Amino acid sequence: MAVLFITHKYPPSTGGMENQSFQLISGYSLINESYTIIYDGRESIVSFFIKLRYRVHKMLKLHPEIKIIHLNDGLMAAFFILLRVNGSGRKTVATLHGLDVVFPLSIYQKKILPLIVRQIDSFICVSKATKTECLKRNFPIEKLFVVHNGVTPPIDTEAKNIDFKISGINFEKDKIILAIGRPVKRKGFSWFAKEVMPLLSDEYKFIHVGNINTKVPFFYPFLSKRIQRLFDQFTGRADDAENLLNESLFPANRTFLVGKLSDRQRDFCISKASFLVMPNIQQAGDMEGFGLVALEGAIMGKIVLASEIEGITDAIQNNKNGYLLPSAEPASWVKKIVQLENTQPASIEFRDFTIQNYSWSKMVSGYSKVFQTLE
Repeated sequence: MAVLFITHKYPPSTGGMENQSFQLISGYSLINESYTIIYDGRESIVSFFIKLRYRVHKMLKLHPEIKIIHLNDGLMAAFFILLRVNGSGRKTVATLHGLDVVFPLSIYQKKILPLIVRQIDSFICVSKATKTECLKRNFPIEKLFVVHNGVTPPIDTEAKNIDFKISGINFEKDKIILAIGRPVKRKGFSWFAKEVMPLLSDEYKFIHVGNINTKVPFFYPFLSKRIQRLFDQFTGRADDAENLLNESLFPANRTFLVGKLSDRQRDFCISKASFLVMPNIQQAGDMEGFGLVALEGAIMGKIVLASEIEGITDAIQNNKNGYLLPSAEPASWVKKIVQLENTQPASIEFRDFTIQNYSWSKMVSGYSKVFQTLE
């Protein structure tokens, strides 16, 4: 079945959603006809959306064999409808990642989301938690499907053959606790540095990998706190970066911020880590739709510790490819870390479980089955 994929999240931009779009489009093209309208950064994002209606019309006219239009997230679905893009009778499917469902802007929840629900034919949720949030907002259950994201096995699992150093870290002796990702409040990075690290012995070191840019636009200080929060969520600003930087100044917290790294440097850090953590904490109007970083650790044979909340529970299955822990309970995290250091966790079995259950090909197959339901 021929599908037109429309996405504003795609390489060369980097991130989980960009990678998911790339893997979906490239994977589906191997098994069926596909066409694309992609924002690749060579024009402004405003120009991309202004021209979207024309480009869709032209693509459908050139390729009448297209049966399905896929939209990469809720924001794209909103623009598709608000711009009155003519699908010429084709069925539409949108992927929902979590924040695009719970985004706490009143007009979005009361006006735009109901339009999306009525006019999009089917929705693919990246986790059961995302589906649950959809049901709370009166999405028809028959329109909802769950297809998990996948993970790419590293080319060099050991990643030992690079010269990479962090001042204050001895990769051969220190017990490394690693966190990866943009420091937004729901990720709980500063919480972990403040509440958990001081309770662990000095041999443990907490390394954070990710963009810690704290710059804000000139108008930001003039916004109300509520509007600042909406701005942060909509733009993905690292709103926990300043707190994380402050925690790194306390010696007892033993927190090291290394910023953005190359894929090979990141894999090196994963290979040296004792644990990879996703210490998420709940934030009103926000959620973790899945838990791709956790899978990236598990597939490299690392012990993953993650909060038992939201879409993370779809990525990490307790005692199968990692351990789920109560969110925002420092004592539970400390107890588990110490316990696992004194045992031999089944990391190889966890890795194999992840490979078997979270491949990109399995994700593509899941999407294909959803598309077939609309024939």
